Amino acid sequence: MSIVSRQSLATSAVLITATEPEPRSFGKQVVLGGLLDHLCRRLGADRVHVVVIGRPDLQRSATSYHLHVVAKPSAADQVRAVATRVVLPPHSSLQEAALWSPRVLGDLRRVLAGIDADVEIWDTMRLGQYARALPRRRRVLYADDLFSLRYASMLERIRTDRTRLVNPLGEFGRLLPGPARRIAAQPWAYRPLLQLERWLTARSEDAAPSAFDGTALVSAEEAALLASRTGSSTIATLPPLVSVPAARPRRFDGSPTFVFLGGLDFPPNRDGLTWFLGQAREAVLAAVPDFRLLVVGRGSEHAMPAEAAAWGEHVQARGWVADLDDVLVTAAGLLSPLRMGSGTKIKVLEALGRGLPVVATPHGVLGLGVDRSDGCLVAATPQELARLLAEAAQAEPNGVLSRAAAAAWAERFSPAVAARAYDEVLGLSGQDRNRRVAGAAA
Repeated sequence: MSIVSRQSLATSAVLITATEPEPRSFGKQVVLGGLLDHLCRRLGADRVHVVVIGRPDLQRSATSYHLHVVAKPSAADQVRAVATRVVLPPHSSLQEAALWSPRVLGDLRRVLAGIDADVEIWDTMRLGQYARALPRRRRVLYADDLFSLRYASMLERIRTDRTRLVNPLGEFGRLLPGPARRIAAQPWAYRPLLQLERWLTARSEDAAPSAFDGTALVSAEEAALLASRTGSSTIATLPPLVSVPAARPRRFDGSPTFVFLGGLDFPPNRDGLTWFLGQAREAVLAAVPDFRLLVVGRGSEHAMPAEAAAWGEHVQARGWVADLDDVLVTAAGLLSPLRMGSGTKIKVLEALGRGLPVVATPHGVLGLGVDRSDGCLVAATPQELARLLAEAAQAEPNGVLSRAAAAAWAERFSPAVAARAYDEVLGLSGQDRNRRVAGAAA
């Protein structure tokens, strides 16, 4: 899908988001960072703008692109919007209502008019709702993933496992006022809340394509699903543009050390790790007696699941790690035991980009369409995962899987491959601006 069939190539762009783009310390920031880096390469940093709905008083580092800050809605605005826009037309989802404010709309109108970019990129429906109330420009909705599927998978997890779901609303829960956040965290509240949000979010997802020149999702499967639900021909796949740094060569020494990568404040991450630690211990240690798991990510150093205690020294929390190569280049593989969620798993791309084998549940590699031929071993039960962990810990199979992972990265997921999709969907020239300028000067 291209949005440029009837329009000229873009020479400037603006991203509107509620996620702080810097520092790039978790998956969403990594994805936005890849997008911004690509825009700066293609257009020049002086022609790239970011509008953040956030805190004006936050100390932010300097950026090569232009950064504009619009104050987020006040608590009173949030309460008013949730009380009116969910129940009354336009029947917004809760996550949309929590970010709605007439004052923010006015600020966005003024800032975007001043920027006057050739293409606007609206980050998820939470921000995309504002686009419908603003003058029509060439614009793309970066929908990220289908939140309705994420909520459906969480509801299925609740149906099959009655254990408490921690932080059920995830990142968007942070947008809610404190009292609403505390209520939403209670088991008696979050199931009906998730059911309501699944329905409302699906309505917004289905209505979105008509308001944008293009709607982009990170998963090809989800893009196809939304296209079938809406009949729209303007839905495209925009895979994460993850730039794995020039990684140090793998130094796997045969030690059965695996890495779990992801912040434990994200419900699918915490749920998956808790499930694995609680259900797989006996099978894993029987298959791999000297198994070791390093848990890397925000929150792991002080908020590990209680189930980790039974593993003793077999499980170690590392917290936030600035350089992933420090833990990944010597590991036997990445463990991704997720049971719910949607979209594409950045952690798996981080592994494939380093030629690191992956052992995962089906949800742990969701949206990537990978299997053994891509260096990924996939199983659904603790017993099957234990068998695959034992296989990946052996030197010869590990080498085969490592080469398959590196090949999959190069052929399907590398920045060079993803960049072509970005150029097509966003209407970019496919040629770096610095190179164009140098060529013109010559």
